[in-house]
Amino acid sequence: MNALRALIVSVAFALSACGGTDEQACALLEDIPDQVGDATLEEVTAVARAARESEESELRTLGDRLTLNLARGSALERLAAGAFLEVVQTDLDALRRACGDLERR
Repeated sequence: MNALRALIVSVAFALSACGGTDEQACALLEDIPDQVGDATLEEVTAVARAARESEESELRTLGDRLTLNLARGSALERLAAGAFLEVVQTDLDALRRACGDLERR
């Protein structure tokens, strides 16, 4: 009976490992609200950092872009009200799509 239980647990772990991704950026992104205005700067910065450190080149590229846009926040706001949030929202949406693509692999 214990051998059967161990086999079931092993299969369950193997199946759970197949779905999803181990990317920290993707895991952190799940905790960020869909609308960036509802997120904290610290949350978004942590996602950007994790994406830059990813083994996936697409996530690294998106993390670099998000980091750059976070640094340009005040300049973007001087151009147009709400521009900063719009640009960061676009970056987070791109990261969400990239994470979704990773999960489907």
